[in-house]
Amino acid sequence: MPICQNCGKQWTWSQTVKTIFKLKCPYCSKKQYESASSRWKGSILSVFLLLIILLPLNILFNFSPAAALFFGFVIVVIMLALYPFFLTLSNEKEPYW
Repeated sequence: MPICQNCGKQWTWSQTVKTIFKLKCPYCSKKQYESASSRWKGSILSVFLLLIILLPLNILFNFSPAAALFFGFVIVVIMLALYPFFLTLSNEKEPYW
């Protein structure tokens, strides 16, 4: 779970999910930013789940477009549920490279 770099308190899973788009600490109300390593891990996770799992399954089982969209939605929900475990925070916005 992420730890606020300002106050040092660890966020719970539900707190992280609630603040997933604004990343404001629920304890000290300071703005936090996703670290560059966390963005890298999130990118790898999304590529792995969408491209490595969904595409071969789609080819193997020849899903209909509706079924492919449904499984894509399920994978996105799984990614959002796992995101708090990979998230690390920073006090300042880090460059992508």
